[in-house]
Amino acid sequence: MRVHCVLARRRLARVVVLAIAAFVSTKATAAELTLDVATMPRVGMIGPRFQSYNIEMVEVTGGRFWKPYGAGGTKAELFSARPPIDLHDGRLRKLAAALAPAYLRVSGTWANSMFFANAETPPTAPQTGFKGTLTRQQWRDVIDFSHAVDAPIVTSFAISTGTRDAEGRWTSEQARQLLAFTKSTGGQIAATEFMNEPDLPAIGGAPDRYDAAAYGRDFATFRAFVKDTAPDVTILGPGMIGTGTDAHARFAVSAAGVDIVSYHHYGALSARCGGDRTANQALSDQWLARTGKTLAFYQALRDRLAPGKPIWLTETAETACGGNRWAATFTDTFRYLDQLGRLAKAGVQVVMHNTLAASDYGLLDEKTHLPRPNYWAALLWRRLMGNHRARCRRRRTSRLPCLRALRT
Repeated sequence: MRVHCVLARRRLARVVVLAIAAFVSTKATAAELTLDVATMPRVGMIGPRFQSYNIEMVEVTGGRFWKPYGAGGTKAELFSARPPIDLHDGRLRKLAAALAPAYLRVSGTWANSMFFANAETPPTAPQTGFKGTLTRQQWRDVIDFSHAVDAPIVTSFAISTGTRDAEGRWTSEQARQLLAFTKSTGGQIAATEFMNEPDLPAIGGAPDRYDAAAYGRDFATFRAFVKDTAPDVTILGPGMIGTGTDAHARFAVSAAGVDIVSYHHYGALSARCGGDRTANQALSDQWLARTGKTLAFYQALRDRLAPGKPIWLTETAETACGGNRWAATFTDTFRYLDQLGRLAKAGVQVVMHNTLAASDYGLLDEKTHLPRPNYWAALLWRRLMGNHRARCRRRRTSRLPCLRALRT
């Protein structure tokens, strides 16, 4: 088998162009770009569901999520109300299925305080100690979507004050009900984090003064519960986004209990939240290198506190807070493909893009579900790249990995 690849970072646009052209003609620039896969030394493997995605819990339930740019209002109005996503939409399902196999992560900040209404008639308002409600039918829709698009579910559980006893300790009843209902409905939760981003407890709905010691105590309870109730579910953690001393502390109290180390990465804040990233910075070495710096932080913690355990990036996109205006354009495709290449080379097993179809960083337009440029990049990765990573023998020097599927 002969393939085409382009290695220079500032020519990543040609990756997309040449890959599309390859479906029409295999003759273009063959002398320069043709490689013999059989001669490439293998340097490692990535997971079969390496490229995966998020559908935020608040999309499933409906609620307030990042407001699209141009929707009016002041800069301080970061969120806008939206109805639940239609997981039975034909276009959404077809386009998601084209990225299979993948994982579907249903989590996010709003999942930390979401009440699972384990009854056919849900309450009309959130229960005390919660901020939203997940109905049985909404979770059935998630399970059905998961089956339809070959994307086992990854999630997290509520940890807000409504889940806690009189002493403020986390209790497993809500998690127990969700796991039991999922099993009874024929669903599969492949993996779970305890909570979303425990290093941002105030934003995430945790109790006041929720420090590392309290998190470690609750994580131990959570781990014992999962191992006893659902031993086939993989425990991810800690699912943090920071790289400061607080991240160190929370990693230290949970690392021994995780099966896979998980973390989140956003290179910066979006303009909604005061960020200063511009499209002119999209190709800078400094910008593209940020994903590697964050990984290096968590690799170092992993090597010291959880040696040998795999690493998953369970949430990432162009910038936090819903992405910049240019997150929905081809400009961000450079970052997207570069990030996948860097992390695959470094041995990360799964990368979950945020989101499939919400806000400006979604792979699909949230209203029409029409593909954005990053969706086409994701589709090309799925069709052209496999589990094996090989090092190219090439004429020109490059700091990028040369990744290529060894398909038969």
